Amino acid sequence: MASLTLKNVWKKYGKVIALKGVNCEVKDGELLTILGPSGAGKTSLLQTIAGVEEIAAGQIYIEKQRVDQLPPPERDVAMVFETYALYPNKTIYQNMAFPLHSPFRKLPKNEIDQKIKEIAQLLQIDWLLDRNVSQLSGGQRQRVALGRMLVRNPKVFLMDEPIAHLDAKLRHRLRGELKNIQRKFGITTLYTTHDYREALGVGDRVIVLNQGSILQIAEPEKIFNFPKNDFVGGLVGDPPMNFFESFLSSTTSGIILRNEAFEMVLNQKMTEIINDLNVDRLKIGLRPSDILVSMAPKENFFPAEVYVVEPLGMIQILTLAQQKIKFQVKYSGSLNFEMKQRVYFGFQPDKLHYFHPTTGLNVLLKEE
Repeated sequence: MASLTLKNVWKKYGKVIALKGVNCEVKDGELLTILGPSGAGKTSLLQTIAGVEEIAAGQIYIEKQRVDQLPPPERDVAMVFETYALYPNKTIYQNMAFPLHSPFRKLPKNEIDQKIKEIAQLLQIDWLLDRNVSQLSGGQRQRVALGRMLVRNPKVFLMDEPIAHLDAKLRHRLRGELKNIQRKFGITTLYTTHDYREALGVGDRVIVLNQGSILQIAEPEKIFNFPKNDFVGGLVGDPPMNFFESFLSSTTSGIILRNEAFEMVLNQKMTEIINDLNVDRLKIGLRPSDILVSMAPKENFFPAEVYVVEPLGMIQILTLAQQKIKFQVKYSGSLNFEMKQRVYFGFQPDKLHYFHPTTGLNVLLKEE
């Protein structure tokens, strides 16, 4: 097993910068997910580690050995893509055996056979070894692709959106299996995805990547509960985080935060932060699941009108309208709502996320 370190890694395609000074350390045996939208640089990051693409600047280390100047076969890295890249004219056994016939390995036939059968049994595809790829389902093909990677026993696994093309039910099942398989082998793994559920559900830690830059590296619960900036906050969650452009004003009661949906007096901690920042605006983030709804007026609740109701089994997704803005609520209580109905909403103040109006940074994390 091995750790992986990237130091100030840059990647360019002509004038397009795909990676901008990426720095990260992946611990030995860790499963690190890389979350970001299309074009964020996720695939470019994996390809530079694998050696498929050369870096423009920086250094890459596997364990303590610098590898960015080594050819791909000498890096001992295995990569699985969204498309399986299996050989359709070969059996499953032959597909899994292919990397073991590399001149860099030169394994005896009986050892190859033993490895393939052990991995196939672990992946529950041992009964498929004599079949051709065309006879397999999508989930089975993905297991074969994983098996071909696992028989190599590499130092580092790289998985590029390995289950993105599968249907939702199969994705949910396979991401749990992938995590379990990685735990059994304990191989250092990087796993890219654009699905926040997948990233948070699979990873020991999560990298949020956008436009070639790392925005945050943290444990899944910290990514969700303490986003470093408004982009991270809006990327993680379904429905996504609501944002309220808010204004600040000083009164005898303290600093008032006011927007088109609600207003409140800031507590002492926030007042001190605002005084240090010297700003008159904030961008407030509030997750739909953190908003409370009542049919009757309550203290510290605010009026709104139900604009849309989306019943989804045990929950309802409400779109509420207040003045010129609309925001969403994830409601799991027993009340039933109708469009154009007047309701009242509230929240616990500690559920609010405070972002700088120009940088987008979470001002509560700035002091940590």
